[in-house]
Amino acid sequence: MTAICARWNRDGADASETGRIFAPAARRYGRAQWHEWSDGAAFLGKCLYPLMPQDRLADPLEDTKPAGSSRWIIAADVRLTEREDLARQLSLDAGGLSDSALVAAALERWDEAAFERIYGVFAVIAWDRHGRRLIMARDALGERPLFYHVEGALCSAASMPDILLADPQVPRAPDPGQYRQFLRMNTFGPGCSALQGIRVVRPGHIVTVGTAGVEEKLWWKPDLTPLQLPEQADYEAALGSALEAAVAACLHRTAGKLGTHLSSGFDSTAIATTAARLLAAQGDSITAFVAAPRSGPGRTMAPRHIADESLLAARTAAMHSNMDLVRHVPRSGPLAALHRTRGLYPTPIANLCNLPWFEEINDLARDHGVSVLLHGLQGNTSISESGVWALRELARQRRFGTWLKIARGLVRGGWMRWRGVLFNTIEDRLPDRLWRWAMGASGQTVEDERAMSLLSPGAYTQAADAHRRAAIAAGEPEPDLDEHGRERGVTSLDFRLGALRTNGDGDMYKAMLAQWGLDLRDPTADRRLVELSLRIPVERLIWNGEPRAILRRILADRAPPEVLDNRQRGYQSADWAQSICEDRQAFIEEMERLELYEPTADFLDTARIRRLVDTLPAADSPEWDSDEAENSYRLACLRTISAASHMRHIARSNL
Repeated sequence: MTAICARWNRDGADASETGRIFAPAARRYGRAQWHEWSDGAAFLGKCLYPLMPQDRLADPLEDTKPAGSSRWIIAADVRLTEREDLARQLSLDAGGLSDSALVAAALERWDEAAFERIYGVFAVIAWDRHGRRLIMARDALGERPLFYHVEGALCSAASMPDILLADPQVPRAPDPGQYRQFLRMNTFGPGCSALQGIRVVRPGHIVTVGTAGVEEKLWWKPDLTPLQLPEQADYEAALGSALEAAVAACLHRTAGKLGTHLSSGFDSTAIATTAARLLAAQGDSITAFVAAPRSGPGRTMAPRHIADESLLAARTAAMHSNMDLVRHVPRSGPLAALHRTRGLYPTPIANLCNLPWFEEINDLARDHGVSVLLHGLQGNTSISESGVWALRELARQRRFGTWLKIARGLVRGGWMRWRGVLFNTIEDRLPDRLWRWAMGASGQTVEDERAMSLLSPGAYTQAADAHRRAAIAAGEPEPDLDEHGRERGVTSLDFRLGALRTNGDGDMYKAMLAQWGLDLRDPTADRRLVELSLRIPVERLIWNGEPRAILRRILADRAPPEVLDNRQRGYQSADWAQSICEDRQAFIEEMERLELYEPTADFLDTARIRRLVDTLPAADSPEWDSDEAENSYRLACLRTISAASHMRHIARSNL
């Protein structure tokens, strides 16, 4: 990763000196030499963090051609996954060119249409010498961050908001409306950040700033035509090949060892085991890291979940002689590093209880000499969709023969009973009252979104309405605001594509690179792999009634039966209650600060906050092992503490 930045004074004022204000902040994210370019009113800067061998080759900002000989000047934070193919299209030799230079050549050849041809992760700022405009673009899934500020004659952009805030002309003020949306929807509004006046270039989008204004458009428009192949084995071969290519593209690096997250789930298992197989052929190895809960009382969640995923991870690692497994039990609780995390990440942490083990694994990976850490965060939206949605979709399409084949397979394989098959077929059409009864009759928990939030009733409704309006204005599908988490009227494809378009993990990866020197890479977010996954018909994912049928076949020779046949889900941070009790006083103090800071007290349910503090269970209380405690303390309280602390940090509050 790398830090890029730009400033354009649209009134023609000189930007060469003011643009250099960004350099000290940019060096937090880039360890190599600072490069800059300016023609007076426009300024581009870049601080490189070399992560690939080609990164040390000449950068476009080092070797700009005389004015008039090229149209585009670019600052790019990029890791291409298909360098050779792009070079062939450009009739260039990739051997002597950096990834940034190839992107610059692509822009010269195809202008903004170049981004459709660029495969990899990127954030690009490009200055159009001829058209006098600044364009900003991000990769399809937003694996590289990019923020911008436009006000009056000033236009500035940078990889991270703290770089923009180095300019005193860019205001530093939290946006309370966005924090309300975060506490309702787990995300900010489309294109919004935590700061007033600082916006985000959305994944797969281009933002163009000209003298007349700002224009945003979507460039990533994947082909969603259902892929029709003769046999199920053909789908397995296609996805297996794409998975291998995606993982292989993530293994290249300048130095250091390779690491990977590993759990009991399909996503991390697919990534870790595929990487191990590829590395074995090269005589190389990989270190896998897995988190385990503290010993002692924890939420049981049985029989639905696995509290300690390290046991199954060990079975997986044992199948690969070149995979070392490091099991880690977190030493600290979710509040221990709050003072640091609120200034490190541009977005509040939604699942604060997971942060200790995640960051402590970063510590371990760094100490083991790892430079690239793999994970599979986007696997649920790409390779490991279960296919259960096929039941409702096939019924809706009146494809009853295929529906019956899948239904019988699910029952025969013990995945569901017939009543479960029927429920999953019609549940999105059931009235709420009947749906709640059916959920209770089947022993499933009815989620209550309101119980997971400390927003006041009025703020809860306002945040939902604001998010709906923002999504519609941004051209995104209207979000489902059902209070029970029901997804109605959407298909598997709709749901996954929506999740992919709102991915916002790039800023976290950038922050972790700065803090730990780790390049986090997600092969399940590879554009080729994602686009293929989206085209596979949903019934093929659950062919013959076997959930994740394609991925199970792919992993059959690299993962143990205990993982492939496991029907429980991993329960991350099963010791969350224990960690809160260990930080009991700090937890109470953070809860009290929610009321003391007026901007957050204005939109929170302060009466409920006091009640939760007053009734905080003792460490040995069985009350912790309940849905009510999980909704109130793990979800509502920790998420609100995370957001409020983040908001106070931006406002420079002394609380």
